[in-house]
Amino acid sequence: MMFGPIREAAAHGLRPVADVVNTPATVSRARSMIVHAGLVVFAVAILARAVQLQIVEHDTWLRTADRQHVDQQTVKPLRGAITDATGTVLVESREQMKLSIAPREIRDVRRRNAKRGDPLVKTRTVIRNGLRALSVPESQIRKALDTNQKWVSLPRLYSPSDVERFAGLPGVHVERVRRRINSASDNLRGLLGAVDADDAPVGGIELELDSFLRGQEGRRAVVKDPKAGNVESPELVSVDALPGHTVTLTVNQALQEIAENELQRALVRTGGTGGDVVILDPRDGAVLALAGVRDGKPASTSTPMALAYEPGSVMKPFLVSRLFDMGKATSNEIINTENGSAMLPGRKRPLTDEHKAAQMPVRDVIRFSSNIGTAKLALRLTPREEFEAMRDFGFGSLTGVPYPAESKGSLPLPARWSGSTQTAVSIGYEVLATPLQIALAYAAIANGGELLQPALVKEVRDAQGATIYRHERRVVRRVLTARTATEMRGLLASVVDSGTGTAAELATFDVAGKSGTARRSENGRYLVGKYNATFAGMFPAQAPQYVLVARIIDPKGTYYGGIVSGTLVNGILQAALATRNSALDRNALAGVAKAMPVPVAKPKSEKALALATRDSLRRDSLLAPPPPKAEPAPAAARVVVSLPFKAPKAIARDQRDVRVVPSVFGLDVRQATRTLYAAGFQVSVAPGSEVRTRPAAGTLLRMGSTVQLEMPRMESAK
Repeated sequence: MMFGPIREAAAHGLRPVADVVNTPATVSRARSMIVHAGLVVFAVAILARAVQLQIVEHDTWLRTADRQHVDQQTVKPLRGAITDATGTVLVESREQMKLSIAPREIRDVRRRNAKRGDPLVKTRTVIRNGLRALSVPESQIRKALDTNQKWVSLPRLYSPSDVERFAGLPGVHVERVRRRINSASDNLRGLLGAVDADDAPVGGIELELDSFLRGQEGRRAVVKDPKAGNVESPELVSVDALPGHTVTLTVNQALQEIAENELQRALVRTGGTGGDVVILDPRDGAVLALAGVRDGKPASTSTPMALAYEPGSVMKPFLVSRLFDMGKATSNEIINTENGSAMLPGRKRPLTDEHKAAQMPVRDVIRFSSNIGTAKLALRLTPREEFEAMRDFGFGSLTGVPYPAESKGSLPLPARWSGSTQTAVSIGYEVLATPLQIALAYAAIANGGELLQPALVKEVRDAQGATIYRHERRVVRRVLTARTATEMRGLLASVVDSGTGTAAELATFDVAGKSGTARRSENGRYLVGKYNATFAGMFPAQAPQYVLVARIIDPKGTYYGGIVSGTLVNGILQAALATRNSALDRNALAGVAKAMPVPVAKPKSEKALALATRDSLRRDSLLAPPPPKAEPAPAAARVVVSLPFKAPKAIARDQRDVRVVPSVFGLDVRQATRTLYAAGFQVSVAPGSEVRTRPAAGTLLRMGSTVQLEMPRMESAK
């Protein structure tokens, strides 16, 4: 029965089921190739990825690994120091240490390189003794070791050497802190500027010279360790930070202190609300001192450079000098000054003079500060010529000093002038100038006619001490001929000798200058009884080493610039002469000192005569011999010598460097000091029983030697 269906299947060409099951399956070649190709592609992809990771992207992944295990820390450089002209540090950056203690972390440890069995270090004892050595109060020490406290920060900062004793002690944490230490006076701080908590500059020299001062950042690489923290490794590359450059200013600290002190005294004396002082070296444009006070306090900015004002008659010499150069006026020419009151073209009110005269020569127009005479002279110029004269002297433009808050003042263009502007500008109105601009203009008269660019920076040195910048004299333009400058210095000397500036006169040296008294304005209106009292001086008049501009704002009572500010200039000069490091060439001063007749006190009684006779030193001072005559130097000639020739020993120094100690008999301490300085000596004052010098008067000494001046106690205290 079973074979029937099989036969039927065979008849139809079909194979039995058993045959189908037992026949081996045939593998598709196409499928096999696809599978093998997929495996090859997968293997190639893995290999390519491995090549990409290990070869192509090796550095990238290495840096990624380094970032995970190595921390690159930025090392900030120490900011460069700022010093005065003599090298005295005004501002510097210091790295200090802040100590913090975690009492719960303190534990005894074994000393480094200790052997097995050595005792442990008593950490608490070491910390306690170390803090006592740093003069930390006992209350703070107890708090720092109290385990009830989690964290205690000591308020003071310490030097790196002070905290070396705590290195490696558990529980003691040291943090580096950078501090910008400013030891300058309050007035100089406005000039120097400051830095914020991130050492970013804020104003002043700090901002203007930031590229020199900030230095270059370094890099420190440390290995991250979850237990030990960041650990330095010698295999990692670190780059040291380069400290900033040292900037040396032209400011003289001793002269700066004199200017500040004398300005404060002048304000107390006059009742003024503020004032400014500028001291400039007219030979190279170096700014030696800048002082400014407002409302009884040092100004927050350098007001002699930042605040302009109407200066008044101190501007008169500039237009008169230009007229001399143009041949449109001479010093002996007579000007009709109309008895002190005149109505001039373009003015709505008459001009007046304090010194009333029907006429006066141009030299007296300057000496007595005649508004009428100066305005009439200015009318000889066209508005353009007058504008160009004032512009050439530097008014209405920046001076080029490296100070970001400098004011350029104001000098309107002739097209904007009113009918009265031409005469107003000639006497110092309708023009705004800073004390620094005025000082530079007077420096041009002092140095022979050249307007100089002012300098605040003397030199810049890098961290290795190499000089990368040094100030050199820079002439902006010539504004006067040398002949006119010399003539104008003579006219300005007459102002101090017998004109409106006699308060600035010195007994030992000639001083030249010009006073200015101008009404003060606010919001376009002149205030009643409010004045700017100004004096611009040159010292000494023959060969100026200083140009000084002093201004007092709103003095009470007497308000004339020649009296108020002239007295201030006089005080500055006297203090500078009595100070050793005040940027003065004393050899040059000795050549222009006035001859001072010394009054000899004659003994009036026999007893006084006997005392004077017994005092040999005083007797020597009365009978001081004249200085020896220098032998004339032999003229060049043909000389025949026999060999071997042995040259005679050269004289150490020329006889011109040897001076005679002058007599100071009968003088007080100030007069005696001036006399000795004028002779070219340094002075050391000591208490004594009589007025005398050691060595005695008549002794030959080298110029610049120190002479001890003995004064009675009551006298030396003056």
